[in-house]
Amino acid sequence: MAAFMDAASLSLGFVGLGNLGSVMSQNLATYAQKEGFPKVKIWNRSRGKAEQLARDGYFEVSDTLEDLAKRCDIIHACLANDEVALSVYRQILSDAKPGVVLVDHSTLYLDTSTTLCAEATSKGSSFLSCPVFGPPTVAKSANLLIVLSGDETARIVLKKYIVPALGRAVIDCGDDTRKGSLLKILGNSCILGTIELLSESFTLAEKTGFDAELFYEFIQQWFPAPAWVNYGKKIRDGAFSGTTGFTIPGGMKDASYIRRLGVETSTPTPTIDQAWSHLTTAKALGGEGLDWSSCSAGMRVTAGLPPFKGEDFALVKK
Repeated sequence: MAAFMDAASLSLGFVGLGNLGSVMSQNLATYAQKEGFPKVKIWNRSRGKAEQLARDGYFEVSDTLEDLAKRCDIIHACLANDEVALSVYRQILSDAKPGVVLVDHSTLYLDTSTTLCAEATSKGSSFLSCPVFGPPTVAKSANLLIVLSGDETARIVLKKYIVPALGRAVIDCGDDTRKGSLLKILGNSCILGTIELLSESFTLAEKTGFDAELFYEFIQQWFPAPAWVNYGKKIRDGAFSGTTGFTIPGGMKDASYIRRLGVETSTPTPTIDQAWSHLTTAKALGGEGLDWSSCSAGMRVTAGLPPFKGEDFALVKK
């Protein structure tokens, strides 16, 4: 496996060109072009997105997953959910040449990662759990925090280029792909918990008449972490468009994983339970295209405030 890493003909692929995947694929293409590798092969369920990227980037659009699978040494993917991931990776493994490395940037449940790792191994290939932390704006500047777990030889290959091509740092969780998936779910618990707390605090500030700008200044000074600063700004402004962010369905999927872990380990998850309720309200009021920071809309309704400030995202206009 490692031998082909030094070959000029290393062929890379990317599957799943949503808000995050499209940006990551562009950075991968920039790396491939710089290294003199062939164009990155891309495939997306909606072909138009792939063709759009190929017009301006170092890409070759694959007509089918089978075509991409047969022509790539390493295939990156960023997929919507476990069901899609199982379907896509099984199709790739049925067509790929032995030794292909599958690099999954999705948020998958632990059992799904374990299943895919075993199936890849049985085919003489490798599956790496490689989720990332950071929104598309962070991905664009290749500043993602990358988590990595799976086969050691494949991890060594990946670490030769994913920093700085895709991110700023790697947390290596070792051979067990469950560990990468688990860290991603635990990290998302922290992020969604932060959104829930910010929603509560900004709502309380508004109800008490405190200046939201001053409160946000405090957050910037005292909690200068990306989740606090970025989601604090969205909640302050009511800027819940999901066109370039992480939408409610993805947020609710991740919340369901956190709650499932809680059930399986007899661990209460009260903050995430409350966030789930507020996301459900936000979805009912504004639709599933909203950013998951719209959790704040659910909190606002509970407190007797209008769900949206700034832009009105309500499905039913008054």
